[in-house]
Amino acid sequence: MSRVFFPLVLVVLVLAFSTQARSVELVDKVVAMVNGQIITLFELNSKVEKLLSKTEGISLSPKDPEYAELQRRILDSMINDILLKQAAAKLKITVSETEISAKINEIKKDNKMTETQFREQLAKEGLTRKEFEQSLETEAIKHQIVGYMVNKRILVTDDELRAYYDQMGGDIPEARETLTRKTPGTIGFLMVASATEAEALRKKIAAGQISFADAARKFSIGPGKDQGGDLGDVSIEDLAPPLRQALQAVPAGEVTKPVSLDGKAVLLVRKTGGDAPPVAAEPVAARGSQSFEQARDRVYDMLYREKFEKLFQEYMATLRAKAVVDVRL
Repeated sequence: MSRVFFPLVLVVLVLAFSTQARSVELVDKVVAMVNGQIITLFELNSKVEKLLSKTEGISLSPKDPEYAELQRRILDSMINDILLKQAAAKLKITVSETEISAKINEIKKDNKMTETQFREQLAKEGLTRKEFEQSLETEAIKHQIVGYMVNKRILVTDDELRAYYDQMGGDIPEARETLTRKTPGTIGFLMVASATEAEALRKKIAAGQISFADAARKFSIGPGKDQGGDLGDVSIEDLAPPLRQALQAVPAGEVTKPVSLDGKAVLLVRKTGGDAPPVAAEPVAARGSQSFEQARDRVYDMLYREKFEKLFQEYMATLRAKAVVDVRL
């Protein structure tokens, strides 16, 4: 996929929730006002339920503290979306349907997909075509805004590329083949039925008998199982409090002690590079290190994205500081 479209910012895709039916009272009251534009509880809870319906593994009641935290995080994302669109309107930034269609054609070409394969991939990732088009529009707006706000182009120097490559030891993660999320995440997530089972797996991983990724693929009943427990673009700050505290209590690369979550047990690891933590049974080099020349384009994409997101988040923080935001949740 073209580097112009970075992975969508996922908001708290940090727990595995069941797809069983939920009874949620959707009261149409105002939960926030953003420069005079309202967000209703109905709109907020609709987004919460849509997210929950895509996940599996744990049941979550609206009465649970985690549900309220999920609401707050999604509301925060909705507020930022409104601020972004309001800023784009002031700057007269627009993205035409023709541009969106062209980008979709580019994505299909880059991924060697037919229209049928493209639609199948969208369905696999739980997206409608309209949702995907909206995500492309948002990303295009973000880039145009950064272009307006930054007088010079984002530069990634050769020294920075080499330093990053050396830091990773030549083990550069490959791009994930999805439409919405191309970069492997930094958090590993493994869920099993009991603390006893989780502790046994933790000891095997620590002893080098099995890698965290392989253990997740074989035993996990949580999200990211097929990706070796990879949660994608999820940060520590996005995690529910018990998970966040457990992960912050151990060094990068070390597996946490089992964390109880809705009757299940969870193991977590903060990766230090590559698609599996360094506690894997096989040496990192055995997974196929790349030369600097081979990895250069991938390293460039990763560093460019980091710099872009930093600039954009700084801009959004300034935008939010100047906005009149009244949260009533």
